[in-house]
Amino acid sequence: MKWIAPVIAAIGCFAFAQEFGDGVAPGADTLRIEATDRVGRKIENEYFVADLSRRTIEDKEEDSGTLRALTHKASGVTLLRTRNRMHWAPNLQRVGASGYKGIGTWHPVQEFRDEKQGETYIHRRAGYLAEYPEVKIEAEYRFFAGVPYFLFWSRLTVEKPLVVTLLRNNEMTMDQFFTHVAWPGSDGRQHMTTFDERKPLLQKEPIAANAPWLAFLNLDKGYGYGFVMLDYKATRTVNPDIGISDGADNGKYWSRHIIVGKASQIESGDRFEERTAYVLFRCTKDEPLGEFFDWQKRIQSRFGISGNQKGAR
Repeated sequence: MKWIAPVIAAIGCFAFAQEFGDGVAPGADTLRIEATDRVGRKIENEYFVADLSRRTIEDKEEDSGTLRALTHKASGVTLLRTRNRMHWAPNLQRVGASGYKGIGTWHPVQEFRDEKQGETYIHRRAGYLAEYPEVKIEAEYRFFAGVPYFLFWSRLTVEKPLVVTLLRNNEMTMDQFFTHVAWPGSDGRQHMTTFDERKPLLQKEPIAANAPWLAFLNLDKGYGYGFVMLDYKATRTVNPDIGISDGADNGKYWSRHIIVGKASQIESGDRFEERTAYVLFRCTKDEPLGEFFDWQKRIQSRFGISGNQKGAR
């Protein structure tokens, strides 16, 4: 296994069957991988299709290898963000910059490798954003056969000091697909509200940056999408929390603010790391989070959780 930079040949399609785990019989599902371009892939199992392919938007080539759309087969819905990539962080913004940059607009990707290990497909990138040569970025997806989730790991390593006004990870941004949002309070109590109703609750008590889970749901159509936090580390934080935000055209997104609201210097050696499972699930009005919590338990049993994880539910 080796790094491939800057170009690899398209590998076409390959498939491999699940060998173990999560109660699925060996060979019950096959993970299918299509190489669409240099770093772009489409990954399919029995639950979803994940699209990491390139596109041209506003006359600009976008070939970051970052998740741009996710199709939930059970509900027939394709989650995406029309204006940009669905998966949108880690990202950061230096003092004086007009906007932030991150993995969604990372082009070109300097180092790339992908491989299969048994039931797992691994897609890994590393390098530097053109506007931020001071910070090394590493990002890795892991996809599996027979389960409705995938893993994402990222790490930002500061190699030269700089002053930033924003630094985030764990960000998913989508169009108007959802009716409700759910999250755990500091006392362990579950909150579930419409997006409008969330605002006074979160003004009173923001969601902790190390919250163990969060989910968006469409209770009318019976589907949901959320995260299970497995690990989160930051050597420096300013006003950290998990934000739930409104985007243009009534889009909705969540993100972890690591540094926000104040210009802050990050130093050589600072690291910002995450390891997260993203889960598609079915929901009902009577039991909106039952399937999600079932998968949360399986994920935590399979991969473990760090000491930074704040309670099981």
